[in-house]
Amino acid sequence: MRERILRVASELFAAQGYERTTIADIQAALGLAPGSGALYRHFPSKEAVLQAIMERFISQGADARGMLDRIDAPATEALPILARSALETLAMERDEIRIAWRELPNFPELRARVLREVMQVTFTDVAAWLRERVARGELRAHDSEAMAAVIIGSLVEYRIFEALWGTHEIDVSDERFLAAWTDLVVTGLRP
Repeated sequence: MRERILRVASELFAAQGYERTTIADIQAALGLAPGSGALYRHFPSKEAVLQAIMERFISQGADARGMLDRIDAPATEALPILARSALETLAMERDEIRIAWRELPNFPELRARVLREVMQVTFTDVAAWLRERVARGELRAHDSEAMAAVIIGSLVEYRIFEALWGTHEIDVSDERFLAAWTDLVVTGLRP
């Protein structure tokens, strides 16, 4: 039930906004009697629901970053796999992205935590992975922090635009985007 609440609340917060979504809305969407208080058996408040949604988002980010350690392939083969995985993960987190973008400015502590534990650690981990691959001779020497910003920024922006506006900025499929991304990044980093 807890996971169902989080899924439904994510959908409602993403579609209607946190402020406009009531506990009764969440309960009704779950098929529970409005005003029954059933949600309170799992969460003490609407804000606690939001925090749990963001906790799950943070956890999913950590799981996704684990792929950096699981891919045992040369960097030029690993990069397209990592990019595809990132796009798939971000597509599954569409509601959480909308919530983080639109609602977290009203929750500065939670916003700072999501920024620190999702975005900043992702950039740091990717930069470390790139440096390691340079040390192995799989990639040419480069500014790994800046390259991590380019790599991640392009993938995230592609999905953020879709999450916020419901469409891509131009009519480019995921496959075409990944092919162009791979061509640019792998060609640019090849020793």
